[in-house]
Amino acid sequence: MHYSQFADQLRCQHCYKTHATRRWPVNGDQVPFYFQKETGRFPLTVQCPHCGKEWYVVWDQNPGVVMELTI
Repeated sequence: MHYSQFADQLRCQHCYKTHATRRWPVNGDQVPFYFQKETGRFPLTVQCPHCGKEWYVVWDQNPGVVMELTI
C-alpha cells in the first residue's frame, strides 16, 4: 500500500484552489518539494480539477517511482 500525507493538500499555481492527486512518488513525502508553473528536475504533472490547467510538484532530489495512491 502507498499513502501520502501531502497529496491531498495541493494548491494549484494558477487558481490557488486546493485539490488532491491520485499519483505520488513512493518517497515524495520524505524529500522536500515545491509547487510551480514550470517543470523541474523531478516533476509530477498535476491537472487542476477546478481550472483545468496543468502545473507541477517538483523535487530537487529523486523521490522515487510515481505510483497510484491507496485510499
